[in-house]
Amino acid sequence: MVKFKVLLVLSFSVNFCFAQIKIGFLGLDFNKSKQIDILNERIDSLNAVISDNRKSHTKITHELDSTLNTTTQELFEIKSILKNYQDTVKVLKKQLYDITTPSDSTLMNGEYNDDIASEKWSEMDVFIENWSTTNLFPYVYTKNNKIPNSLNITLFKYDSGFAIPFEGNVFSGFGMRRGRMHKGLDIKLQRHDTVRACMAGIVRFASYNSGGFGNIIIIRHLNGLETYYAHLQKMVVKPNDMIRAGDFIGTGGTSGTKRTGPHLHFECRWKDYPLDPRLFIDYTKFELKRDTLLINPKVLRAKPTPTRGKYHTIKSGDTLYGLALRYKTSVSRLCKLNGLKKTSTLRINQKIRIR
Repeated sequence: MVKFKVLLVLSFSVNFCFAQIKIGFLGLDFNKSKQIDILNERIDSLNAVISDNRKSHTKITHELDSTLNTTTQELFEIKSILKNYQDTVKVLKKQLYDITTPSDSTLMNGEYNDDIASEKWSEMDVFIENWSTTNLFPYVYTKNNKIPNSLNITLFKYDSGFAIPFEGNVFSGFGMRRGRMHKGLDIKLQRHDTVRACMAGIVRFASYNSGGFGNIIIIRHLNGLETYYAHLQKMVVKPNDMIRAGDFIGTGGTSGTKRTGPHLHFECRWKDYPLDPRLFIDYTKFELKRDTLLINPKVLRAKPTPTRGKYHTIKSGDTLYGLALRYKTSVSRLCKLNGLKKTSTLRINQKIRIR
């Protein structure tokens, strides 16, 4: 009887435990289902937000594409208008040159230059001091050739004007090149292309130079600057010719150089000190950057070009024969060194190379 009671109690306890466990599982299943429903609701909500964002993004993208296409079209139209404007400007410039520039024969005969002579430029100090039609670098031999701390030079005046020597691509600029100082700009052109004077002045040198320049024209300007035009095929001006800005002075070529093809070597110097022409010329727009140029030690970075040899400054009464006797040389040698003729007239303060 006691055993029976014990078994009955055990059976009741076991059944009670199983019942509790089953209820627990049912509770877990219920909670899990509820959590899943909540998660599904959140997922549905996020999907709705994502869908709205996609629609908004698609709309914005279409609007941006439309705006970009419109802007691109407008930019293309602006570029086309600008190109037409630039072409018109070039045509007008050419027409202006054709109207104001004399023909080759006029320049060669001196008719145009005689008209300028009335201004008596040759009597100005700038065209007297260190003037030489035979030496490339006449200032090198001046002891007081010092760089000023600050000197403002006028580049452009409406009565004298300014012109680009040649509107071509600059393929080699001012500065160090292959270990040497390149003292100007190399401007691409074709053989026989027209080269023009950039400012008014007087031709100081126009001859062939065997040192690398080839046919070279040097013009000293009213403001004291000198411009060099080298490797020319043809020169249509001569020393002491008076020149206006834009005047035709020669044609492009390869004289003095064969490796780089036809080009213009263009230099600008102040008392033989070379300076970068792009300080005042914009060679992308082919125009003058400013009306004045400040000369100081920073601008004149390169030293004057030295020239070997001994020189004599012409004084009153000097003759080629007298100089030949004095320096124990010959008149023919003096003429060859200086590009002179035996009948050439010597000017006071002219530099003559002796040896």
